[in-house]
Amino acid sequence: MVLIINAKNQILGRMCSDISHKLLTGTEKIIVVNCRSTVISGREKNILSRFDQRTERKGKGNPTKNAKYPKYPDKIVKFAVRGMLPRNARGTSALRRLKAYIDVPEEYAKDLAKENSVPKISFITLEQVSNHFGIYFKK
Repeated sequence: MVLIINAKNQILGRMCSDISHKLLTGTEKIIVVNCRSTVISGREKNILSRFDQRTERKGKGNPTKNAKYPKYPDKIVKFAVRGMLPRNARGTSALRRLKAYIDVPEEYAKDLAKENSVPKISFITLEQVSNHFGIYFKK
């Protein structure tokens, strides 16, 4: 069985915690579409500075071997879900059942449910975060 989640206008942390719970409790595959329209709540300046600090960290012993953080929206969603799963075989098998897409692929377009409304808080989309890193998408 496949569960398709439309990530448009959903808050990243809440959506990822729901996804990780569903991955751990069931055996169904989960497909997340519209990752570029997922939102992170907070002020834009604070969010971008936090992402900058994370991506510019250097390793203590060898600065070239620092941690690699994702810059594409679908990879950011998978990275957030991975952080909420346990670090064992159960978490690894759960993460294998997750697929994330930047836009909506044609085969999943007809199965989408209604879109969520825009949250009434200050936020920034994952597309804006990717644009900050120099990754631009065609519209």
